[in-house]
Amino acid sequence: MSPNRDRGQNRDQGQIRDPGQDRAPGQNRAPAPNRARMSRGRGIIQQLVLLISLVLLWLMLWDSITVVTVVTGIVLAFIVTRVFYLPPIVLSGRFNVWHAAVFGLWFLYSVLHASIEVAWYAFRRKAVGAGSVIACDLRTSSDLVLTLIADTASLIPGSIIIDSDRAMGMLYLHFLDCDSEEKLRKAKAQVYYIEELLIRTLGSHRDLAALRARPDPLNETEGGRS
Repeated sequence: MSPNRDRGQNRDQGQIRDPGQDRAPGQNRAPAPNRARMSRGRGIIQQLVLLISLVLLWLMLWDSITVVTVVTGIVLAFIVTRVFYLPPIVLSGRFNVWHAAVFGLWFLYSVLHASIEVAWYAFRRKAVGAGSVIACDLRTSSDLVLTLIADTASLIPGSIIIDSDRAMGMLYLHFLDCDSEEKLRKAKAQVYYIEELLIRTLGSHRDLAALRARPDPLNETEGGRS
């Protein structure tokens, strides 16, 4: 009996062949419609988050919320996202409300405390100690979280971001009155605590795993990650 006749008998007997058997080994299946819709929906959400962030930045620059500033902010945000090339913002897909509240309260306290401390430097008789540039080896692999860490540290009086190494995950900051080993450790601890709060708030599962793997970067071996 010929092979062609055997295959015909199998079809006649109601056997169903898997369409994937005729597919070449390196050929991928077409994406499912639901997955494609989810990807488009997530892309739209990411674009909305970017637009809203740019509008908020525009309002903070003007320090005024009016119809004119809101409308011009929306127009400029739309132009920036459509005309200029911007790297995609990858969202983790998670947001913890409790840790966000903790981060917000801690940030408000830190800004108030640091403002009073820096203001006191102008009135006390003792000279202000020399500033220092510190390097922090971050645990996050997210560009968004790294940017938020840099912005948060710079908004707290007495510290400012001066450089970053995206590929190595390094932040370089200048701290005021940071002329001893104890003050250096305190400054680094503040940056790592900001990172921890932001990762717990909106970091990815990969960032959370890195946080568990490196719970205390200050006590790691000299030269970087252990």
